[in-house]
Amino acid sequence: MGYKVLYTLFLFIIAAVFSSGKDYKPTRERDDIFKFSNIYRVALPSQSFPEDRIKSIDRYFRDRSYRGYFNGVVLVADSTHIFTKAYGYANRSIRERLNTQSVFQIASISKTITATAVIMLAQDSLIDLRSPVSRYLKGFPYSRVTVEMLLNHKSGLADYTKFCSGSWKDLSSPMSNEDMLSIMIRRRPRSYMAAGYRYRYCNTNYALLACIVQRVTGEDFAVWVHKNIFAPVGMENTFFATEKEKMKNHHNQTRGYSGQRMPEEGSNFLDGVLGDKGVYSTVEDLLKFDRALSAGFLVSPQWEEKVYKNYTDAADPYGYGWRLYEGYKDRMIVYHNGWWHGYRGRFLRLPREGKTVIILENATRGSFSVPTLISVSERLFGKYVPPTPVEKDTMTKAEILPEIDSEK
Repeated sequence: MGYKVLYTLFLFIIAAVFSSGKDYKPTRERDDIFKFSNIYRVALPSQSFPEDRIKSIDRYFRDRSYRGYFNGVVLVADSTHIFTKAYGYANRSIRERLNTQSVFQIASISKTITATAVIMLAQDSLIDLRSPVSRYLKGFPYSRVTVEMLLNHKSGLADYTKFCSGSWKDLSSPMSNEDMLSIMIRRRPRSYMAAGYRYRYCNTNYALLACIVQRVTGEDFAVWVHKNIFAPVGMENTFFATEKEKMKNHHNQTRGYSGQRMPEEGSNFLDGVLGDKGVYSTVEDLLKFDRALSAGFLVSPQWEEKVYKNYTDAADPYGYGWRLYEGYKDRMIVYHNGWWHGYRGRFLRLPREGKTVIILENATRGSFSVPTLISVSERLFGKYVPPTPVEKDTMTKAEILPEIDSEK
């Protein structure tokens, strides 16, 4: 009897060793759990702000545009009011003006979408954030790096935009996420620091997260995001850099500029890697995404609290896919910036107040800090007034009981 037990245990250990290196694949049961049948189609606010406030903010952006410090589209909104306006050119060579439906490369703002995809899978128990990345990506050589470390930039991993350039021979051909992962496994570039030690922003983290989504769902990352985020929310003018036909044929496409007038190159081999960048969108589509998050359509309130938690430090507060601004202690401010191929973006949200500021630019000369964006929003919303704290009932039980007795 003892030999049989030992033999069974031996087989179990052998099976565990061989299975641990295989690609993670969802079971049939898990695959059936994760289905999105609802079409949310987020409605945008319809009311305008007071005319005097619109004139103030319009004057501010017109002046910056006239002086060559701004070329883009602005959107400021809360649950009922919206202001949106375009300033400058979509394509200077043909004098084509921007409009509020113009499409921009949102660069690193794409990370907010990638993080949402990962959290959607995590809340359905398809991804364990505390598990090592190697559980999902076969051959991944950094055993101490977890999925959570990718989300909050504490992996310490090297930047693929630097270590891949010498390994990709045909620079005219786009490199995919799987190509990037293959190079990483083969070359094993030295990490910048120990896993989990401290925050260091790195595009590799989010490119790997896109790989994990692909392995867990069995679908191409762009296809899965379209099916489960863009389409349900109604983000009809949002697509990926790898979708060449949509880029070519979209009638509101723009061109990125270095400074204000020098055209940037249209693409390079790094554009095939998604997750860290690669999304094209409009200010209104990003507002739909914002509203879907606020309404709990994509991420549950319980998970949303985790998303906006600071996992790093006071110098560089970062949650799951969102930067955190802690300069206003009584307000929750989450945001993300982007910069790529002559495009800049600012996506700022105040989730508890239901306020949003989105600025997309196709010229990289200007910049807007978080305090500047807050100041811009207050030109429309008015000065922020902290909520009045609710006073606790100080009446004693003895004081309440006589009133109750007197009603008899």
